[in-house]
Amino acid sequence: MTMLRWAFPVFVVISLSRGGFNSVWAEDGQEFLTDALTLPWYEPFATPFNGYFHTVARACFALIALFPVPWAAALNAGTAAALTAALACLVAAAARDRLGPAAGLVIGASAAVPMGYVPNTLAQLQFPLVYAGLWMLLWTPTTRAARAAAVALPGLAALSSMLGLLLVPVALLRTARRRDRDSVLRALALLPGVALQLGSLLLGGSRRAVGERPDLDPFSVAGTYLRWGVPRSFLGDAWLAPPVTDPFGHRALVLLGLAVPIAVVAVALLRGTSERRWRLAAFLAGFAAFAGAFQLAVHGAPEGRYLVLITLPNIAAAVALAVPAGPPSRSVPFVALATLVAVVGIANLRPGGYTDGLPRWDTTVAEARTQCQAEPHLRRVTVHTAQWPMLGWEAVLPCDRLR
Repeated sequence: MTMLRWAFPVFVVISLSRGGFNSVWAEDGQEFLTDALTLPWYEPFATPFNGYFHTVARACFALIALFPVPWAAALNAGTAAALTAALACLVAAAARDRLGPAAGLVIGASAAVPMGYVPNTLAQLQFPLVYAGLWMLLWTPTTRAARAAAVALPGLAALSSMLGLLLVPVALLRTARRRDRDSVLRALALLPGVALQLGSLLLGGSRRAVGERPDLDPFSVAGTYLRWGVPRSFLGDAWLAPPVTDPFGHRALVLLGLAVPIAVVAVALLRGTSERRWRLAAFLAGFAAFAGAFQLAVHGAPEGRYLVLITLPNIAAAVALAVPAGPPSRSVPFVALATLVAVVGIANLRPGGYTDGLPRWDTTVAEARTQCQAEPHLRRVTVHTAQWPMLGWEAVLPCDRLR
């Protein structure tokens, strides 16, 4: 617990440094903030977006809507940062119990800077939430609070994201293997989310369209995963993202990203890593491949946010193989991998392209207030929250909250 007491504020600072405090992300403004400000508090929870429900984000915005509208951007970013840090701490605790404190710290720190995760937005919190839910299904905690978190988080992931349903086979495998009360509870906790997400789709209450050009060719998906997902798992997106100005250098980086897991596996084979570590690493890498293939096939093209459920399990799998049985500080492979994770995390801390050019929230709200005051009969003002109005992302602000 000592490690987690100081890890949480460190993870919070790391998450806060990703910015986003004076801008409102696309879905956050158009869907969640607008609904929280214009609908009765309970109605947004029954309102799907993009074919599924976002329970955690809706709950957070229900609270944000209680505060002045000018605070919305900062509250959104701050809440997302704090929740990301809390999830990273739970991941660190679960990994620590399986692999030791040093490995837990590296895996937890990587979860505090999820690759591909846009700056502190509640709309994208679903990805770290699913990853934390995965670790909760791998954890066997001893304290009552930790056991409650291990049951609740997978359930919240399923209630907040269609990707949370990827945890169902994991929960069923755990239940079949352990056949204990905790495993059954974690599997049962997923049922409300499964019923909500799939039931609404099957009954026509929501619609989820696949990508413009879904890729159902397994060889194509596997190739994209190997060329795109695996290298970015170990080198991040900052050095590999388009536009590619140096094709040779880009190709070299891709090969380097592929060489890292190969080197980790080779060292583990030479060192005689335990079967228990191999099983855990294979499971985590398999989940990354499964989640990556599902996202790439459905959407049809790689997206930065999809990296979260690829990079984080792959990093954890590599750490599981690299951490030695003895003192980690004396293991060159583990120290080298931890250093790489730290350097790549720092390089990818600020996803600049996502926030460049976003309208300032304070200016946007001030202009909306001026418009409301100039037109006494005006009830609502629509404001743009994207870089350019043509992108279409808008938020609706009630004038009675601005006058």
